[in-house]
Amino acid sequence: MPVEATFQGSNTTDVQAEPPLVQVTQAPVAAGIKWTAGKVFWTLGVFILAGLAEIGGGWLVWQAVRNKKPWYYFISGALVLVAYGIIPTLQPEEATFSRVYAVYGGIFIIMSYGWGWAVDGDRPDRGDWVGTAIALSGVAVAWFWPRS
Repeated sequence: MPVEATFQGSNTTDVQAEPPLVQVTQAPVAAGIKWTAGKVFWTLGVFILAGLAEIGGGWLVWQAVRNKKPWYYFISGALVLVAYGIIPTLQPEEATFSRVYAVYGGIFIIMSYGWGWAVDGDRPDRGDWVGTAIALSGVAVAWFWPRS
């Protein structure tokens, strides 16, 4: 819609065009990851690193808050959790945010049980293992499903 403006000292009216529309576009994302053995190992390594950072950072904060460990446990945990926020961005460019985080959720499940068993002596039971197997089956489908 044109905007009319009257200038002081003039009896004429100028018609100005609307400013151009600003279009926001996202860089194109490939339909799927072209899998190679190296890319499979890379993505699994990034998921494991993210899991260690999230679980380790969360464990440190837990120790400070729930088990009354010194304040530096809390600060260390918070810093590790900040690093965790960056690590998933190392996944391949073709991977979308939602898929990376959804698949990571399944990896997080098995790593949490492993951490609890190794560090706190909290051994997973049969239900934990069955639930983990179901989650990891879904992870494999979601992450490696061929996309066009």
